[in-house]
Amino acid sequence: MENENLINFELPVTVYGNLEKYSDVISKGRCRIFYKGANRNGTFITDEFADKLLSTIAYAPVKGIYEEDDEDYTDHGKQRNEGRIYGIVPADYHLTWEPHVDEDGIERIYACVDVLIYTALYNEANIIFGKSQSMELYRKSIKGDWQIIEGKRYYVFEDACFLGLQVLGDKVEPCFEGASFFSLYQSLLK
Repeated sequence: MENENLINFELPVTVYGNLEKYSDVISKGRCRIFYKGANRNGTFITDEFADKLLSTIAYAPVKGIYEEDDEDYTDHGKQRNEGRIYGIVPADYHLTWEPHVDEDGIERIYACVDVLIYTALYNEANIIFGKSQSMELYRKSIKGDWQIIEGKRYYVFEDACFLGLQVLGDKVEPCFEGASFFSLYQSLLK
């Protein structure tokens, strides 16, 4: 892929709110993943690409690298095989496009799905909700090219599939401003 080293293909997302009990060992929540159009890391998501990408979200792992000393998650790590799998996107992931007012005051429409988190297996899994998230794409599946859109240069995706949804620590800023893990109940109260 031409100019692959010039762009960061890590696309942050957010899981938000409180966990809902799914079973004695699993909690259910929602994940705000991405919005269409241009974003802060220089990529552009079209309607067609959003549909293709979301068709690969079922069974994507919710991953994270937890630092005991800091009592928080970190970033993506140097390799995609670091950290643990803390949950999964279920087969019936209930995709919705939900409006969210980001911290910059702009309302954006995010793709949101259910996530199941293994809260009885790892204590730190209980703090995932409210954390930012970054979608990881499988690098070998990424296809696209650079285009000028409204006078700016963007990498426009044509194809890719999910590698996972990465939990980010409080010191890591997501690419998509409001990308996070959350609860459906809390989002309805806003």
